[in-house]
Amino acid sequence: MNYKSIIFSLIVFTAVVFTSCERYYNPGLNIKTVQEDTIKEPEIKVLLRYINNSGDYINTKGVPNMVSAGDVYDNLSNYYVIDIRSHEEYVAGHINGAVNVKASEIIDFLDKNVSPVVYDKIVIACHTGQSASYVTSALRLMGYSNVYAMKYGMSSWNRKLDKWSKGVSNKYANKLETQFNPKGEKTAYPEIKTGEHCGAEILHARVKTVLNTPFSKLKINAERAFTDSSFYIVNYWPKDKYEKGHIPGATQYTPKYDLNDTTFLKTLPVDKKILVYCFTGQNAAFTIAYLRLLGYNAFTLGFGANSFMHDVLVSREHWHGFKAADKLNDFPLITGEAPSDKKVNTGKPGVNNDKPKTKKKIVRRKKKEVEGGCG
Repeated sequence: MNYKSIIFSLIVFTAVVFTSCERYYNPGLNIKTVQEDTIKEPEIKVLLRYINNSGDYINTKGVPNMVSAGDVYDNLSNYYVIDIRSHEEYVAGHINGAVNVKASEIIDFLDKNVSPVVYDKIVIACHTGQSASYVTSALRLMGYSNVYAMKYGMSSWNRKLDKWSKGVSNKYANKLETQFNPKGEKTAYPEIKTGEHCGAEILHARVKTVLNTPFSKLKINAERAFTDSSFYIVNYWPKDKYEKGHIPGATQYTPKYDLNDTTFLKTLPVDKKILVYCFTGQNAAFTIAYLRLLGYNAFTLGFGANSFMHDVLVSREHWHGFKAADKLNDFPLITGEAPSDKKVNTGKPGVNNDKPKTKKKIVRRKKKEVEGGCG
């Protein structure tokens, strides 16, 4: 393992006495310290200031932070994999060495069981990459800077677990509009009340709230996106692509730029449900974790634009159309309660020190992808 490449990322909020409100964070490679007094202004302002001082994660170049299934397979000895699917699904087949943890319990689990500095990356795995993206975003905002979502989830790891192929559709490909819809007028931020005393404490409380909300309740299907007028719809992809066709009524917001408090964050309504959609649903999942952290009533479109204009995306270069032949692999699965198929070197459960055994040739059907892509 190349320890020089490991990013020290753990912020242990529960281990620090909250009297001074001093917190450490790592917006890049430099550890910094923030000293805050007891707040005397609305919590949302304190939280936003703290997030911005910490690097304004959702508006940075690297987001969404994802790794391919192939990358995980090649680096199992250096990665720590957390599977957030149901226990029954985990037992039926999981990645060798992966531990099964509920999303709502992941912060306490990391605090008590994992030293992130030991691993190149901590990888969150779900069914399709969308739930994992939501959890990864919340953890990144909290300061875990070496956490990644596994792109396309366990569907990509082994085709037997494929849920992606059933999620794509062309049902509304001919229902798009090309007209420009202006952003809303700038308004007040949502009101949040955690009762905490400084930015770090407010952030910790809000992340807990975000992860306690099941992601399944935040996914909207394509039919509802096209028929339910109660949503303020955010088209979260570049303007040039928005102009080629989008969900009727959708307003374009540029990823990594438009949702900052100095740009257009305040144009989002506080009195209306917000539906964010991207190409695959994964980038949008990162985004709604951030928005819900701030108090917005945000939802995402399951499988993104692939759920209603799949063939159009596939036909266009760099539009992230899902292709089963490229995305699905045949990597081995471990069955049963135990994380690994053999005792690991460290004696600690779930530590990925060994390559998985397999009796058949592994078929790699995808190229490695660049981290931070829109997929």
